[in-house]
Amino acid sequence: MWTRARIKQEAKNSLRRFGYWMPLLVTFLCGIITGGISTGGTTTNTITTEYQTEYHGELTPSGFAVFIKDFLSETFGEFGAVIEDFFSNPLIAMTTVFFIVLAFTIGLALAFGWSAFVSGPVIVGKNRYFMEHRAFDSRFERLFWSFKGGRYGNIVKTMFLREIKVFLWSLLFVIPGIIKSYEYCMVPYILAENPQIDPDRAFKLSRQMTRGEKWKIFVLDLSFIGWEILGMLCCCVGGIFLRPYVEATFAELYQVMREKAHGLGFSDYNELPGFFPEQI
Repeated sequence: MWTRARIKQEAKNSLRRFGYWMPLLVTFLCGIITGGISTGGTTTNTITTEYQTEYHGELTPSGFAVFIKDFLSETFGEFGAVIEDFFSNPLIAMTTVFFIVLAFTIGLALAFGWSAFVSGPVIVGKNRYFMEHRAFDSRFERLFWSFKGGRYGNIVKTMFLREIKVFLWSLLFVIPGIIKSYEYCMVPYILAENPQIDPDRAFKLSRQMTRGEKWKIFVLDLSFIGWEILGMLCCCVGGIFLRPYVEATFAELYQVMREKAHGLGFSDYNELPGFFPEQI
Protein backbone atom coordinates (compact mmCIF):
# COMPACT_ATOMS: atom_id res chain seq x y z
CA MET A 1 0.00 0.00 0.00
CA TRP A 2 1.63 3.19 -1.17
CA THR A 3 0.92 6.70 0.08
CA ARG A 4 1.49 10.12 -1.45
CA ALA A 5 3.63 11.17 1.50
CA ARG A 6 5.89 8.17 1.13
CA ILE A 7 6.63 8.45 -2.59
CA LYS A 8 7.02 12.23 -2.39
CA GLN A 9 9.55 11.80 0.38
CA GLU A 10 11.44 9.23 -1.70
CA ALA A 11 11.43 11.67 -4.61
CA LYS A 12 12.93 14.39 -2.41
CA ASN A 13 15.55 11.95 -1.16
CA SER A 14 16.64 11.03 -4.69
CA LEU A 15 16.94 14.70 -5.70
CA ARG A 16 19.02 15.40 -2.60
CA ARG A 17 21.17 12.31 -3.08
CA PHE A 18 22.12 12.69 -6.73
CA GLY A 19 21.55 16.37 -7.40
CA TYR A 20 18.79 18.69 -8.52
CA TRP A 21 20.27 20.82 -11.29
CA MET A 22 20.73 18.10 -13.90
CA PRO A 23 17.13 16.89 -13.46
CA LEU A 24 16.09 20.53 -13.82
CA LEU A 25 17.96 20.79 -17.13
CA VAL A 26 16.43 17.51 -18.35
CA THR A 27 12.85 18.59 -17.54
CA PHE A 28 13.41 22.08 -18.94
CA LEU A 29 14.65 20.78 -22.30
CA CYS A 30 11.99 18.07 -22.38
CA GLY A 31 9.34 20.75 -21.80
CA ILE A 32 10.66 22.83 -24.69
CA ILE A 33 10.66 19.84 -27.04
CA THR A 34 7.29 18.37 -26.06
CA GLY A 35 5.28 21.37 -24.89
CA GLY A 36 5.30 23.68 -27.89
CA ILE A 37 2.68 22.02 -30.10
CA SER A 38 -1.08 22.41 -29.63
CA THR A 39 -3.73 20.61 -31.66
CA GLY A 40 -6.13 23.52 -31.33
CA GLY A 41 -8.97 21.24 -30.21
CA THR A 42 -10.54 23.78 -27.83
CA THR A 43 -10.85 26.46 -30.48
CA THR A 44 -12.26 23.98 -32.99
CA ASN A 45 -14.86 22.69 -30.55
CA THR A 46 -15.92 26.23 -29.65
CA ILE A 47 -16.42 27.28 -33.26
CA THR A 48 -18.25 24.05 -34.11
CA THR A 49 -20.60 24.51 -31.15
CA GLU A 50 -21.34 28.11 -32.11
CA TYR A 51 -21.96 27.07 -35.72
CA GLN A 52 -24.38 24.31 -34.78
CA THR A 53 -26.25 26.62 -32.39
CA GLU A 54 -26.56 29.57 -34.77
CA TYR A 55 -27.17 27.66 -38.00
CA HIS A 56 -29.18 24.73 -36.64
CA GLY A 57 -26.47 22.18 -37.28
CA GLU A 58 -26.76 22.35 -41.10
CA LEU A 59 -23.18 21.66 -42.10
CA THR A 60 -23.26 22.81 -45.73
CA PRO A 61 -20.52 24.68 -47.66
CA SER A 62 -22.67 27.75 -48.28
CA GLY A 63 -23.92 27.81 -44.70
CA PHE A 64 -20.39 27.48 -43.36
CA ALA A 65 -19.22 30.34 -45.60
CA VAL A 66 -21.98 32.55 -44.20
CA PHE A 67 -21.01 31.52 -40.68
CA ILE A 68 -17.32 32.37 -41.29
CA LYS A 69 -18.33 35.76 -42.66
CA ASP A 70 -20.48 36.55 -39.62
CA PHE A 71 -17.91 35.17 -37.20
CA LEU A 72 -15.09 37.31 -38.62
CA SER A 73 -17.34 40.36 -38.86
CA GLU A 74 -18.22 40.13 -35.18
CA THR A 75 -14.63 39.39 -34.21
CA PHE A 76 -13.00 42.27 -36.06
CA GLY A 77 -15.73 44.82 -35.40
CA GLU A 78 -14.82 47.94 -37.40
CA PHE A 79 -13.50 45.83 -40.27
CA GLY A 80 -16.84 44.08 -40.56
CA ALA A 81 -17.92 45.95 -43.67
CA VAL A 82 -14.69 45.11 -45.48
CA ILE A 83 -14.99 41.45 -44.50
CA GLU A 84 -18.63 41.36 -45.57
CA ASP A 85 -17.73 42.70 -49.01
CA PHE A 86 -14.90 40.20 -49.25
CA PHE A 87 -17.19 37.27 -48.51
CA SER A 88 -20.00 38.50 -50.78
CA ASN A 89 -18.34 36.61 -53.65
CA PRO A 90 -19.16 32.88 -53.19
CA LEU A 91 -16.02 31.77 -55.03
CA ILE A 92 -13.76 33.85 -52.77
CA ALA A 93 -15.66 32.68 -49.71
CA MET A 94 -15.34 29.00 -50.60
CA THR A 95 -11.67 29.40 -51.54
CA THR A 96 -10.97 31.07 -48.21
CA VAL A 97 -12.79 28.35 -46.30
CA PHE A 98 -10.85 25.70 -48.24
CA PHE A 99 -7.48 27.22 -47.34
CA ILE A 100 -8.52 27.66 -43.70
CA VAL A 101 -9.47 23.97 -43.51
CA LEU A 102 -6.31 22.97 -45.39
CA ALA A 103 -4.08 25.03 -43.07
CA PHE A 104 -5.77 23.54 -40.01
CA THR A 105 -5.40 20.00 -41.39
CA ILE A 106 -1.71 20.50 -42.17
CA GLY A 107 -1.14 22.02 -38.72
CA LEU A 108 -2.92 19.11 -37.07
CA ALA A 109 -0.88 16.60 -39.09
CA LEU A 110 2.37 18.34 -38.15
CA ALA A 111 1.35 18.38 -34.49
CA PHE A 112 0.58 14.66 -34.51
CA GLY A 113 3.79 13.96 -36.44
CA TRP A 114 5.89 15.90 -33.95
CA SER A 115 4.14 14.17 -31.06
CA ALA A 116 4.67 10.71 -32.57
CA PHE A 117 8.22 10.97 -33.88
CA VAL A 118 9.81 13.42 -31.43
CA SER A 119 7.80 14.12 -28.28
CA GLY A 120 6.92 10.51 -27.47
CA PRO A 121 10.50 9.18 -27.65
CA VAL A 122 11.78 12.18 -25.66
CA ILE A 123 9.20 11.52 -22.91
CA VAL A 124 10.34 7.90 -22.71
CA GLY A 125 13.96 9.04 -22.49
CA LYS A 126 13.07 11.50 -19.74
CA ASN A 127 11.37 8.71 -17.81
CA ARG A 128 14.44 6.53 -18.28
CA TYR A 129 16.60 9.30 -16.83
CA PHE A 130 14.43 9.72 -13.73
CA MET A 131 14.16 5.98 -13.12
CA GLU A 132 17.96 5.73 -13.21
CA HIS A 133 18.28 8.85 -11.08
CA ARG A 134 16.50 7.04 -8.28
CA ALA A 135 19.48 4.70 -7.80
CA PHE A 136 22.50 6.46 -9.26
CA ASP A 137 23.69 9.64 -10.93
CA SER A 138 22.25 9.24 -14.42
CA ARG A 139 23.47 11.09 -17.50
CA PHE A 140 21.84 13.94 -19.40
CA GLU A 141 22.09 11.98 -22.66
CA ARG A 142 19.40 9.64 -21.38
CA LEU A 143 16.86 12.22 -22.57
CA PHE A 144 17.62 11.03 -26.12
CA TRP A 145 17.99 7.36 -25.15
CA SER A 146 15.02 6.31 -27.32
CA PHE A 147 16.69 7.40 -30.54
CA LYS A 148 19.55 4.89 -30.28
CA GLY A 149 20.13 1.16 -30.00
CA GLY A 150 17.27 0.02 -32.23
CA ARG A 151 14.64 1.22 -29.76
CA TYR A 152 13.13 4.07 -31.75
CA GLY A 153 10.65 2.23 -34.01
CA ASN A 154 8.80 0.32 -31.32
CA ILE A 155 8.74 3.31 -28.98
CA VAL A 156 7.27 5.56 -31.69
CA LYS A 157 4.65 2.94 -32.56
CA THR A 158 3.60 2.30 -28.97
CA MET A 159 3.51 5.95 -27.91
CA PHE A 160 1.54 6.88 -31.04
CA LEU A 161 -1.01 4.13 -30.31
CA ARG A 162 -1.27 5.44 -26.76
CA GLU A 163 -2.06 8.96 -28.00
CA ILE A 164 -4.64 7.62 -30.46
CA LYS A 165 -6.35 5.47 -27.82
CA VAL A 166 -6.63 8.38 -25.36
CA PHE A 167 -7.78 10.75 -28.12
CA LEU A 168 -10.51 8.38 -29.33
CA TRP A 169 -11.76 7.78 -25.80
CA SER A 170 -11.80 11.56 -25.27
CA LEU A 171 -14.24 11.90 -28.19
CA LEU A 172 -16.80 10.07 -26.05
CA PHE A 173 -16.69 13.03 -23.61
CA VAL A 174 -13.92 14.21 -21.36
CA ILE A 175 -14.18 11.71 -18.49
CA PRO A 176 -13.43 8.51 -20.47
CA GLY A 177 -10.36 10.18 -21.96
CA ILE A 178 -9.11 11.16 -18.51
CA ILE A 179 -9.67 7.63 -17.21
CA LYS A 180 -7.77 6.12 -20.14
CA SER A 181 -4.92 8.61 -19.77
CA TYR A 182 -4.39 7.35 -16.21
CA GLU A 183 -4.93 3.73 -17.24
CA TYR A 184 -2.11 4.02 -19.78
CA CYS A 185 0.12 6.38 -17.77
CA MET A 186 2.63 3.60 -17.05
CA VAL A 187 3.24 2.85 -20.76
CA PRO A 188 6.07 5.41 -21.19
CA TYR A 189 7.80 3.96 -18.09
CA ILE A 190 7.35 0.38 -19.28
CA LEU A 191 8.96 1.39 -22.59
CA ALA A 192 11.78 3.09 -20.69
CA GLU A 193 12.46 -0.21 -18.97
CA ASN A 194 11.78 -2.56 -21.88
CA PRO A 195 11.79 -0.66 -25.22
CA GLN A 196 11.22 -3.83 -27.27
CA ILE A 197 8.03 -4.88 -25.50
CA ASP A 198 5.01 -5.62 -27.70
CA PRO A 199 2.60 -2.63 -27.70
CA ASP A 200 -0.42 -4.73 -26.72
CA ARG A 201 1.55 -6.19 -23.84
CA ALA A 202 2.63 -2.71 -22.70
CA PHE A 203 -1.00 -1.54 -22.62
CA LYS A 204 -2.10 -4.66 -20.77
CA LEU A 205 0.66 -4.25 -18.19
CA SER A 206 -0.27 -0.61 -17.64
CA ARG A 207 -3.92 -1.57 -17.17
CA GLN A 208 -2.97 -4.23 -14.63
CA MET A 209 -0.62 -1.89 -12.79
CA THR A 210 -3.19 0.89 -12.50
CA ARG A 211 -6.18 -1.32 -11.70
CA GLY A 212 -7.61 0.02 -8.47
CA GLU A 213 -4.98 2.78 -8.43
CA LYS A 214 -6.30 5.37 -10.91
CA TRP A 215 -8.12 7.48 -8.33
CA LYS A 216 -5.06 7.59 -6.08
CA ILE A 217 -2.87 8.56 -9.05
CA PHE A 218 -5.37 11.29 -9.96
CA VAL A 219 -5.27 12.64 -6.40
CA LEU A 220 -1.47 12.50 -6.52
CA ASP A 221 -1.62 14.65 -9.63
CA LEU A 222 -3.95 17.10 -7.90
CA SER A 223 -1.61 17.36 -4.92
CA PHE A 224 0.77 19.47 -7.03
CA ILE A 225 -1.83 22.09 -7.95
CA GLY A 226 -0.92 24.36 -5.05
CA TRP A 227 2.72 24.34 -6.13
CA GLU A 228 1.68 24.95 -9.75
CA ILE A 229 -0.37 28.00 -8.77
CA LEU A 230 2.50 29.32 -6.67
CA GLY A 231 4.83 28.79 -9.63
CA MET A 232 2.52 30.81 -11.88
CA LEU A 233 2.51 33.64 -9.37
CA CYS A 234 6.31 33.66 -9.46
CA CYS A 235 6.43 35.28 -12.90
CA CYS A 236 5.21 31.99 -14.44
CA VAL A 237 8.68 30.45 -14.08
CA GLY A 238 8.25 28.74 -10.73
CA GLY A 239 6.70 25.73 -12.45
CA ILE A 240 10.02 25.07 -14.20
CA PHE A 241 11.67 24.47 -10.85
CA LEU A 242 8.79 22.24 -9.73
CA ARG A 243 9.08 19.79 -12.63
CA PRO A 244 12.03 17.74 -11.30
CA TYR A 245 10.09 17.10 -8.09
CA VAL A 246 6.98 16.02 -10.03
CA GLU A 247 8.97 13.74 -12.36
CA ALA A 248 10.90 12.21 -9.48
CA THR A 249 7.61 11.55 -7.68
CA PHE A 250 6.10 9.71 -10.64
CA ALA A 251 9.31 7.74 -11.06
CA GLU A 252 8.80 6.56 -7.49
CA LEU A 253 5.20 5.74 -8.35
CA TYR A 254 6.31 3.56 -11.26
CA GLN A 255 8.72 1.75 -8.97
CA VAL A 256 5.76 0.89 -6.73
CA MET A 257 3.73 -0.23 -9.75
CA ARG A 258 6.49 -2.52 -11.06
CA GLU A 259 6.89 -4.02 -7.59
CA LYS A 260 3.15 -4.69 -7.68
CA ALA A 261 3.57 -6.40 -11.08
CA HIS A 262 6.35 -8.61 -9.76
CA GLY A 263 4.58 -9.30 -6.49
CA LEU A 264 1.25 -10.30 -8.06
CA GLY A 265 2.98 -12.34 -10.74
CA PHE A 266 1.64 -10.67 -13.89
CA SER A 267 5.20 -9.70 -14.87
CA ASP A 268 8.73 -10.78 -13.97
CA TYR A 269 12.35 -9.64 -14.09
CA ASN A 270 12.80 -10.99 -17.61
CA GLU A 271 10.14 -8.59 -18.86
CA LEU A 272 10.83 -5.70 -16.48
CA PRO A 273 14.51 -6.15 -15.59
CA GLY A 274 15.17 -2.86 -13.84
CA PHE A 275 17.54 0.04 -14.51
CA PHE A 276 21.33 -0.34 -14.36
CA PRO A 277 24.29 2.00 -15.05
CA GLU A 278 25.91 -0.37 -17.53
CA GLN A 279 22.96 -0.25 -19.93
CA ILE A 280 23.48 2.03 -22.92
